[in-house]
Amino acid sequence: MFASLVLLGLWMHPAMLGWLAAAAAPLVIHLLSRRRYQEVPWAAVQYLLAAVRKNSRRIHLENWLILAVRTALVMAVVAAVAEPMIERSGVVAHTGQPTHKILVLDASYSMAYKPTDRTRFDRAKQLAEQIVEERGQGDGFTLVLLADPPQTIVATPSFSPTEFLGEIAATRITHGGADLASTLAQVEQVVTAARREYPRLTREQIYILTDLGRTTWAPDLSAAALGEFRERSRRLGESASLSVIDLGQAGAENIAVEQLRLQDGFVTVGQETIISAELRNFGRQARSGQTIELFVDGRHTAQRAIDLAAGGRAAVSFPCYFDSAGEHAIEVRLTPDLLELDNRRYLAAPVKDQVRVLCVDGRPSGGRFKSATDFLTVALSPTAGDRQRSRVHPEVVAESALLDTDLTQYECVFLCNVAQFTEREAAVLQSYLNFGGGLVFFLGDQVQPENYNRLLAAKTDSDRHVLPARLGSPVEAGEHGLDPLGYRHPLVAAFRDAEQTGLLTTPLQTYFQLQLPQPTRAQVALAAGKGDPLVVEETIGRGRSILVATSADVSWTAMPMWPSYVPLVQEMLLFAAGGRLGEHNLLVGQPLGGVLPQGRASGAAVHLPSGETKRAVVTNDGADRAWSYAETSQSGIYRVAPADQSGTSQAEQAFAVNLNTAESDLEQVTPEELARDVWPGVRYFHRTNWRDSEPGTTEAIVVRNRLHIWLLATAVCLLLTESFLTWFSGRYAQ
Repeated sequence: MFASLVLLGLWMHPAMLGWLAAAAAPLVIHLLSRRRYQEVPWAAVQYLLAAVRKNSRRIHLENWLILAVRTALVMAVVAAVAEPMIERSGVVAHTGQPTHKILVLDASYSMAYKPTDRTRFDRAKQLAEQIVEERGQGDGFTLVLLADPPQTIVATPSFSPTEFLGEIAATRITHGGADLASTLAQVEQVVTAARREYPRLTREQIYILTDLGRTTWAPDLSAAALGEFRERSRRLGESASLSVIDLGQAGAENIAVEQLRLQDGFVTVGQETIISAELRNFGRQARSGQTIELFVDGRHTAQRAIDLAAGGRAAVSFPCYFDSAGEHAIEVRLTPDLLELDNRRYLAAPVKDQVRVLCVDGRPSGGRFKSATDFLTVALSPTAGDRQRSRVHPEVVAESALLDTDLTQYECVFLCNVAQFTEREAAVLQSYLNFGGGLVFFLGDQVQPENYNRLLAAKTDSDRHVLPARLGSPVEAGEHGLDPLGYRHPLVAAFRDAEQTGLLTTPLQTYFQLQLPQPTRAQVALAAGKGDPLVVEETIGRGRSILVATSADVSWTAMPMWPSYVPLVQEMLLFAAGGRLGEHNLLVGQPLGGVLPQGRASGAAVHLPSGETKRAVVTNDGADRAWSYAETSQSGIYRVAPADQSGTSQAEQAFAVNLNTAESDLEQVTPEELARDVWPGVRYFHRTNWRDSEPGTTEAIVVRNRLHIWLLATAVCLLLTESFLTWFSGRYAQ
């Protein structure tokens, strides 16, 4: 055991091992004390030599035994002073001075993987509790969750084991991923603060209990961020004992529901809609006959069986009808496996009687197809004259009525050839975008570009941001058609392989040159034949803004007379209104938000998937009163009910919060990759202390090390043994 400790280097004071050289002192003294005599024959001595030769074997044995005891005595004393550490079950423990022990529990949802009767997270909590129970005298404990964002549960060292164990027991796994770099930064802050406030804690031990998932331990960082991460890790490894306790399993299999979406951007009563789910197999084994079930408002409505190739994806679709308007919750459930959190996915679908669209006309006219919005309203609702009611209901107002209209009642607002905007109108449009509304601007001969650029197009981050681009001067298009830019953008993707619509040959006479700021998140969906941007979109706030550089009527283009016009307008509506749908469907960690209904609404109650009810934060945003709720660490359906001053709930809204399935990939970082790619040059211990339990086996536990005490006791015993052997040898010689 002593030799293995020397090879592993598990010592609290390794510099003291240099004194092991002193173990050679008894041997050196023994050799130096040997004397050489000149032999002189003497008859009387011959009888004495004969007696000596008779007892020589016993004498040599006694001398070597005393020499061995003295050497072992020196080595035991030196080893005890160096304080060896023993590893059991992957945990390095020691005693001595009071120690600050920082426990870092991986709370990403991959830790919910359950290979036995307990999850990885349960195992991590059990080991953390064992470390606390086997504490040394005066040790203090802090607790940090490896999450995104990281959470410091106990920030200052706790010296009450009972209270700290209660904090460990109360920790819950998050439904998100983990940010290793930010967590280590938080750990360093905890260590620095404890050194300043608790100087009697003379050393630190950091235990990271994790499954070493690749998504957490091999993050995609910039060169600067990676350098900072490694330098911080190096500092922690130099100043503290850093241990990674690996609770993962190589080759873990998992499948997940990766996507759940509606085929259309909005749903109306009585109209068929397609619900699409996408499944992914993250494992190396094919999975056949996987059952996926559809639930609408908690009722089981359909079921499918599907096969998944190893590492493959598969899609399944469900047709669905809604017979009532309101907020509906959709859920799909997959066959349970060892990681159940990602076997469910949720979708919130606001169902409307009709999709209300507001069209602001900047050039009203009494003649048929003479105003700026006449062609547009027909394109938005081409079946308006049929018996069957159109699901899109466009309403036309003059630009002067913009401030008198409640925009929150509309899924999308089209602004056609509006000459200019006031400060108040610009603020209303900004607020509408921020809370998920969709804006589509068509330009024309009435438009004053200076006004648009000043009030709607941002120059800096602090400016109002409504338009995705700035307006230049009007230009002639010439004989060129339109360029769909490879049909890459969702707005024009439907036109791929549909040449009969005539998108490429659409006549265009005049358009504004659009100038995209740099850098920008705006994207060009469609270009003029000369290469100038014609249709530009950008997600702003929770909404989407689309800018079309030409007119919605025939004053600047023959597009309204072309077969491509109706499908292009419909795609614009779907894309712009998708921001409102996206506002109701989020990922874990993204905040919920909305605008309180005008009237007596004073607040909003948030009903969590766990059954708890929380209050939303209400703020004033210009003329609107907005609510927000940020604690979305659980996946599931959240229901938000605005309440009036008497506490009576009003219309309820549904929000779906889903997992980011990147964490569903259970592939691990190997110990070699950890040393080579993640922490090159960092001092740390890597331990594997998870064993797949089988009946009759016992699991490893953490045992506190008292080896240096036993070494001191051994030294005392050796000292007594050496004294006895010396006395016994001398007595026998006499």
